[in-house]
Amino acid sequence: MKKILLVATLFMAFVTVTNFTNAAVAATIVSDLGDLSTFKTIAKDTLALVAKGDLATAKKRITDFETAWDKNEPTLYPMNKTEWGVIDDAADAAIRSLRRSNPDATEAEQAVTGLLNVLDDPVAH
Repeated sequence: MKKILLVATLFMAFVTVTNFTNAAVAATIVSDLGDLSTFKTIAKDTLALVAKGDLATAKKRITDFETAWDKNEPTLYPMNKTEWGVIDDAADAAIRSLRRSNPDATEAEQAVTGLLNVLDDPVAH
């Protein structure tokens, strides 16, 4: 009986480790564009400002994203034109949502969330 319990315990440990490893691998999708963490940080900052209702400061922060993205275009675009284009389209939508004369917080939240999703996995979009 002890052997059965030991085998069952070891099996469950293996399943748990395997599932954890698969989840960790899935969570670390790497883009052909390399490290996008700077852009993700700016987008997360922007989303937090939108969530607080501070759309004026969110507009300034998304401009930081735009400036950094445009500055890095000569390096990033040749790495993967398709991924760059997908992210660029999502960035444009987020920028437009915050630059409207009367920005809507819900629309801005959706657009910036969309940008974050694309930054996490540009291939899926």
